[in-house]
Amino acid sequence: MINSNLRKRIVWFINSEIERVLMNLKTGAVNKENALGSFNTLYQIASSTRDADSMVSLCEIIEKVRDSNHRTGLFHFTEYRKESYY
Repeated sequence: MINSNLRKRIVWFINSEIERVLMNLKTGAVNKENALGSFNTLYQIASSTRDADSMVSLCEIIEKVRDSNHRTGLFHFTEYRKESYY
């Protein structure tokens, strides 16, 4: 059983890493395959804590990245960016 403080920290970490990976993908710092690997790792973390909201969000992002034609850089995910995580 994970206490609520640890769960909040994990959710914060997942959300901040999603933002970081999306920004790196947009700027071309990482390619499509590296970003998918990062999102898959985050999905595993979310599933181990049974965080359904993060898992759904990550599935949508992974699907969007897989369906794209872009290999590097200039990737736009404005609809997935959030202003606050709380």
